[in-house]
Parts: sequence; structure tokens; C-alpha cells
Amino acid sequence: MPKKPNPRKASDYERHRAESERLGVLDFFEDLIDKGNNPGFAAMLAQRQPPGSKGTERAFLEGMHGWADNVSKECATELHRQAKNAGIATQGKKYIGGLGRPTDPGAWVSTMDDVTETAKRKGLTVTGAINYQAPAQKPKRVRMAEDLVQHQMAVECHKDPGLAEKVKKSPKKMRDLREKVINKHSKPVKE
Repeated sequence: MPKKPNPRKASDYERHRAESERLGVLDFFEDLIDKGNNPGFAAMLAQRQPPGSKGTERAFLEGMHGWADNVSKECATELHRQAKNAGIATQGKKYIGGLGRPTDPGAWVSTMDDVTETAKRKGLTVTGAINYQAPAQKPKRVRMAEDLVQHQMAVECHKDPGLAEKVKKSPKKMRDLREKVINKHSKPVKE
């Protein structure tokens, strides 16, 4: 009786092993390999998805042309209207709201590379049909939280009704009040 080849020596073993580890099913994958299954079949069972259903352009593009059927007609019309007004060609593209507003060209994609490019440019982490881990970003330091700024501006306007009228009429007065509130109620940010 001929000896069975070692599944761990197969060319695709490491790729399937890494994906199973990333998805948290490595123990199940290894158990299936120990029982003599080939790496592709073991990965399919462990990851609970058929081969070619993830990470391929075909899988990503499947159902893309009917994406607008999944939203109301009014919503689809409004998305296309906003994109057209922003000068975006939507022909053959799919809108992905998690990547940006309808007026953002990066939110209208036709390939997996478009999604990855937008995610890299915006520093977004993407998981699903496409996986991209954005590099860690240093948190942006602000002097004062926006809700506190708005609250203190309202307090100042309540104290001085004349100021409230000026702020309503002039964006410059609004900016000046905002700056005054931030300077009065916060410390300068240290970089």
C-alpha cells in the first residue's frame, strides 16, 4: 500500500494555515489536517466557506451590478444625484458608505484595489471581502471636546442675549466666541 503524502508539505498549506489562524480556527484546521484532509478541503471546512468565495475579484464583484436594488429607489437616486453633482462617474461602480460620503470618489469602487487604496489613503481598517489593517495612528490631540465647546458657547450666549444675536448673524463672531471659550476653559495642547 503506497504511503499517503504529508498534507503539511502541500504548496498551499501555509497560505490556508495563515488564513485559518487569522480567522481563529487554526486548531480545527490542524485537526482536519491530522485526520488526513488536504489543506484546501480542511480550510474550507474550518473557515466555513467554499474556495474562491473570499479574496478574489470574482467574489467581490458578484452582485455588484444590483447593489442599488438593495436600497430604496429614492435612496439610490439620491446617492447617484450627489455623486453626479460632485463630478463622479458611477458607471460600473458600487457605493460603499463605510469608505466615505456619496460625494467622495473613493467611496465609489469597481475593484478590490479601489477599496484597499481608499482604506490606505484614509487610514481605515477594512474587514470582510477585503482585509486591510491600517497602521496605528497617533491620536489627534484637541484642547477641548466639541460637546463642551458647544455647551460653553450656549452658556455665554444665554448670559448675553446681545452676543447671541451677533453670533447668529456673523460666522466671524461665532469663530471668535468659539476661540474665547476654548482659551478660557482649556489648557494649551502639548505636542
